[in-house]
Amino acid sequence: MDLTVQQLRYFVAVARELHFARAAQALRISAPSLSQQIAALERKVGGPLFRRDARRVELTELGTELLPKAGRSIAALDDVVSWAEERRAGGAVVRVGLVVGSRIASVILSEAARAFPGIRWKITRLGFDGSLTALRTGRVDVVLAPAVSAPSGPDLHAVPLWSEGRVLVVGAGHPLAGRDSVTVDEVADEHFVATLGDEALTDWLGLPRSDGFTPKVAYVAATFEEVLDICSAGLGVNIAGAGAVSGSPRPGVVFVPVRGLPDATVHLLRPARTPSAAVLAVEELAVRVARRETARDADG
Repeated sequence: MDLTVQQLRYFVAVARELHFARAAQALRISAPSLSQQIAALERKVGGPLFRRDARRVELTELGTELLPKAGRSIAALDDVVSWAEERRAGGAVVRVGLVVGSRIASVILSEAARAFPGIRWKITRLGFDGSLTALRTGRVDVVLAPAVSAPSGPDLHAVPLWSEGRVLVVGAGHPLAGRDSVTVDEVADEHFVATLGDEALTDWLGLPRSDGFTPKVAYVAATFEEVLDICSAGLGVNIAGAGAVSGSPRPGVVFVPVRGLPDATVHLLRPARTPSAAVLAVEELAVRVARRETARDADG
């Protein structure tokens, strides 16, 4: 089966937009060409990936099953390409892993690029359970990751950068999408998109609770992009850090503030061993920028 990564990129673009014309515009190809590529992919995987009518586009069961696999395949190829580019270029490289994007993280990376023009940057999106593995295997040098409890370990150095509230991630058509805020009690009967193992999920949702609340897990997503894909399709809900509102906007997804949960803290994580001068400089800059931006948000 001659399946190409380009076809997978086209499929993921349509799955995110749930609109062929918008996806084609984002990909800078014509809508008919995009439809032809999706049709070719559907022939290769043996069934339709989307249900289409005059009003909407939806993922089929086959499309929902393919989406996380396609995302991982694209990320793996991008990893190889980045590695090859680094080998050719030589010089200082800082590899930053991001679990969830946010405004402050973007400011940190932007200012670091300006402050250290001699450093080449590699930004990698990591899965929720892949941060420590990526650090320990040397895939990345630092990670920016949210947590309720600070990650710990003898081989790990964790620096708190900023704290943020929580938001409910729902599809635009969800009954709670128009609310100003919700409580955990109001989502007790929802089907959740889980992102971590049972112990980490319990910590993230502030469990156990005195009322016996236990999330009903319908899907498990490896990355926040997969969370958004599933929620936008109306298949489940998720609770994320509030930084996702600015860092991961998505058509068809609404972020509703959640009351009654502890704030999440975004940490800079790196191996405990003595870092390179470049990594240490980035860490110091990240702390300064996070403090400044947090103060600005509080004033504004």
